[in-house]
Amino acid sequence: LDPTMTINYLARLSPSFVKESKAEAHAALRLIHGQEREGASGAGAFRKLFLETNRFWTRYDAYVRIPLEVIPKIGCQSGGAGKKSKGHGGKTGREEAKVWGQDASDIGYDESVRRGVVGVLSRALGDRVTAIRVFSSGNGDIRSNVNVDSGNDIATKVVLDSDQCCAIPIRGGNATVGYAANVSDRAPTPSALPSNDEEPCLVVGLRIDPNASRRIVDRGPPAEDVEGSDAFVALWGEEHAQLRRFQDGAIVRAVVWNAPATSAQRASGHGLLRFAGEDRSMGGIVERVTQHIVHVQFTHVSKKGKNPKLVSFELRDVISLIDGVISTPQPSPYADSLALHKNVMSAFESLADFLRQNTVTSMDNISGKKVSALGLPLKIDEVEPLSPCLRYSALFPPVPHPLLGGAELDGDKRKISGVNEGSPVIIQIRFEGSSKWPSSMNAMGAAKCAMLIQLADGIEKMKKEGNRSAADDLDGFDGPIDVTPNYLDVGYRGYSFRIIVRADQELRMLRNLLNPTQEAVALRLSLINRHVRGSMHHSLIHSVHTRFPSASSVARLAQRWVAAHMLSDMIPQEAIELLVAKIYTESSTNNNSKLLPADMPPSTVTAGFLKFLLLLHSHDWAREPLIVDPQNHISAYDRGLIQSQFNAVRGPDFIKGPAMYIISPADYDGVEEMTVSKIVGEAENTTAQSTLTEKIWAPTVTATFPEKVVLSRAAALAKCSYDHLTSCIMLGIKGTSWAAAFRESSSALTSYSALLRVDSAYITDSGCSSTNPDCGCIAGKRDDKSSIQSPFERSLQKRHAGPKDLRKKNFKNLNLENDTLHEWQPVKSLVSKLRSRYNDYALFFYNELTPDVIAMLWRPAAFVPQLFSAIVSEFKRPAMELWKNDSLVITNTDDLMSEIEYASKDIISDVKVLDDKKPDDVPTKRLKKSKVQDQEQSDSEYGSSDSE
Repeated sequence: LDPTMTINYLARLSPSFVKESKAEAHAALRLIHGQEREGASGAGAFRKLFLETNRFWTRYDAYVRIPLEVIPKIGCQSGGAGKKSKGHGGKTGREEAKVWGQDASDIGYDESVRRGVVGVLSRALGDRVTAIRVFSSGNGDIRSNVNVDSGNDIATKVVLDSDQCCAIPIRGGNATVGYAANVSDRAPTPSALPSNDEEPCLVVGLRIDPNASRRIVDRGPPAEDVEGSDAFVALWGEEHAQLRRFQDGAIVRAVVWNAPATSAQRASGHGLLRFAGEDRSMGGIVERVTQHIVHVQFTHVSKKGKNPKLVSFELRDVISLIDGVISTPQPSPYADSLALHKNVMSAFESLADFLRQNTVTSMDNISGKKVSALGLPLKIDEVEPLSPCLRYSALFPPVPHPLLGGAELDGDKRKISGVNEGSPVIIQIRFEGSSKWPSSMNAMGAAKCAMLIQLADGIEKMKKEGNRSAADDLDGFDGPIDVTPNYLDVGYRGYSFRIIVRADQELRMLRNLLNPTQEAVALRLSLINRHVRGSMHHSLIHSVHTRFPSASSVARLAQRWVAAHMLSDMIPQEAIELLVAKIYTESSTNNNSKLLPADMPPSTVTAGFLKFLLLLHSHDWAREPLIVDPQNHISAYDRGLIQSQFNAVRGPDFIKGPAMYIISPADYDGVEEMTVSKIVGEAENTTAQSTLTEKIWAPTVTATFPEKVVLSRAAALAKCSYDHLTSCIMLGIKGTSWAAAFRESSSALTSYSALLRVDSAYITDSGCSSTNPDCGCIAGKRDDKSSIQSPFERSLQKRHAGPKDLRKKNFKNLNLENDTLHEWQPVKSLVSKLRSRYNDYALFFYNELTPDVIAMLWRPAAFVPQLFSAIVSEFKRPAMELWKNDSLVITNTDDLMSEIEYASKDIISDVKVLDDKKPDDVPTKRLKKSKVQDQEQSDSEYGSSDSE
C-alpha cells in the first residue's frame, strides 16, 4: 500500500504471477546460498541469476490459443452479473456466476476473461498442472518472419511485444489508471502479440506435472453433497459428469478421459489426431481436458452448433516424427514406439535367462568334468544391455524379422527382406570368476573367440536334440549364427542380437603392464569404454528415461534433428543422450520447500526439445565443462577437480582439448576398479585403494567427436531452429511449418566442397531426407481408407520391408533363414572408411537415416604449402608459387577425388565438385608477374645463344 493506505500497488498482479514470483525468488536464494549443484561456482550462479532469460514463450510445457470471438460476452455494468440472459452453455447468468464471470463489473471484461480462464482451468486440471499463466504483455525478445508460414525460411527478425495492456477507470473516480479501455465498448481487445490469424486469441501457458497428468478419472463430491455435485456438473457439463460406481462402493459423478474419439468426431474434424506417445510425453489428457473446458465454458452457445476448431497444444504434431497415430479405427502395428521398445526388451530378458540357466555347470559322470547344456566351461553370471533400443533411445526401434524367429506384422507377406536394416542389439556377457584364463593377450583373445564358437555350437546342438526343458526358448532362435573374433550374431524372437564377451582378467592384465606400448594403452582404453563405461552409461540413461516419461522421446527427436542436418556420427548418440539427461536433471532435487521449483524439468517433447536446442547453442563450450550427474554421484570436491583439470586442458587461450567437454560419473581414470570384479582373489580392497589417489576426470564420449568446426555448425543450426520453433509457437502457425527446423535448404548444400550422390538402390527410406523430408500425417496405403499414418510409421514400414533388390520371395518350400544378413548399412560403412582414410584432407557429412548424399568439406590446413618429403608425397603436387625451388608441395585435389571415387565406386552414382582448389593458391597478379619474368628470362637465354 501507499503511505495513504488507499492504493495497492500490486492490485493488478494475478495469483498465478504471485505464485511463480515466490518460486523464482526461492530458486534465486538457493543459488545465492550455493544450495544448487550448478550454483556451486560464482560464475554459474551469476549466469543463472542475471544472464539467462526465461520469457513467457520458453517457460511452459504447452501453449493453448483460445479464440476470443467465441467467448460469450458478459455484461459488466451494474446488475450485469445477475442478468438472466442466455450465456455460455445455455445457462442463466446466476448459473454462469458459479463458474466464472461474476467479477466482470469490478475488474472489466478483459481481466475477467483472463482470470476466468486461469481459474476454471485450474479447477478442471487440478494437480495435473503446476502453473497456469495467460499471456498479457512484456514478454518480448522473440523471433518471427513474415515468410515463416511457407516453411522455407528460418525466422530471424526480432519482434518486441508491447508493454501496454488495457485497463478500466477506477469505479467512482475521474482519473484513469494505465492505458484505459473504452468504457462503452466491453469487447475484448486484440492481444499485443502479432499473429498471422485473422481473429484475436488468448494465449495460455501450462506447466504440466508428468506424474499426475496421466490420471484418467476426475471424481466428484459425494452424492449427499448436492451443492458440490451441482458445481461439478456445472463445470464439466451434464454429458460428461456421469454417475459411476467405483470398486470401493462409492457412487459419485466422475469424468473419464480414456475414451477414444468417435467416428463422428473424426469425420467432422471435431477430434484431433491422437498419437501413441502423447499421454506420457505431450500431456495428451491435459490437452483433452483443456479442449473440453474451453468448449463447455468459454464457447458461446451460438458457436457450438458450427463445430468450431478445437483448441490444441502448439507444435503438437512434432511428435509425429517419433510416434504413430492411434486414433484411427485400426492403428498400425508400427504406431507405438514404446510397445516396440518393450518387445525387444522382453526378448532380451528371455535371452538373458536362457543363457544364464543353460550355462549352469554340473559334474559329468562319464568324463568327470564340469559341463553345461551349452557346453561352456564357465557359467554366465551377467548379461548386460548396451544397445540404445534397450534404454528407449532408438529413433526407429527394431521390428521382429520373420526370418529371425519373428512374426510378420504387416505388409506384403509374399516378399520378405533378406537383411536386418540397422544395427544389431548389442549385449555383453560376463563369466563367473576363474583362475584358468590365459595369461597372454593373444591367448586371451583366442579364448574369448573360443567361448563364442562354443556358445554358437551349443545353441545349434540344443536345437537339433530338441531339449524339452528349453523348448520354448529354442523355438525363438532362427536365422544364421555368425561368429567373428570379436562378437557373435544370432537371431532370437525376430531380433538380431550381437553378443560380446567382457573378460575382467583381460583388463587386469593390461592394467598391470609395467611398460605398456601405445597399442596396449589404446586397447585398454577401448575395452574400458566399451565394456565398463558403456554399461554405466546405459544404466544412467535408462534411469533418466524411466524417471521422466518424455526424456526418451526428446532424445529420439534430437537424433532426428542431428541426422537431418547431416551431422550423423559426428555428434555421438551418447552425447545427445547426456545433453537430454542434463536438461531433465539440472533442476533442484533437494528442495525442502513447499513451493514447486521454478526450473522444473520439461514435461512435453516440445519443451524438452527446445531446451535441448537452447543448451546446445547457449552453453559456453570453450570455457565451461558440462557435468551430467543425475544421481549425485559426483561430489563437490570432484566438481572442483573437474573444473581445475578442465582449465589445465583448455589452456590460457581456451582452444585446446575436446571441443565438447561433457563429464558423466563414469568419466574418470580407474573406473574399472570400482565395478564388481569377476577375478578370483581380487575385489577386497579395490575401493579403498582407489580413494588413495586423486581421480583424473576427462571426457570419453566426446573425446574425439565432435570437432570444433562441427560443434560450431551444430550450435549455429540449433540457434536457428530454436528461433524458428519459438516463432511458430508465438505466431500460432498451423500445418507443418515447424518442419523447416528438420530440413536443410538446397542452397545450404552449395556451401560444401563436393557432393557424392548415393545410388538410389541403397536408399531404403526417403522420408527422412535432409532436403525434402516427409513430415505430414496422410492417409496410408492399407485396405482401410480411413487410416492415417504419421511419418514415423511410414519410415518404419519402409525399413522393415528392406531394400528392393534384397527382398526375397516367400515360398513354403524355400529355406531363406540361413541367407539373412544381421546388419546392412553400406553407406555408413563407406563413410566410416572415407573418414579413416581421408580425415586429414576433408570432413564428411551425411544423414544416416536417408543417406542420399555425402557432403565433403575441405580442411584449410590440408592446402597449406609444405616442404617436400617422400613420406607425405601422396596426393601432392608442386606449389605454383615456388615451383622453381622444387621445395614446396600442396594437396592435389584431382588425385584425391579420383581416389575417393574409386573407393566408393560401388555405392556412389555421381560426384559433383563445387570447390576444386585449383591454382588459386597463388594470387592472380603474382602469377602473371612470374609468367612475364619467366618469358623475359627465356628470351634472354635464347638471345645469348644466338649471339654466340
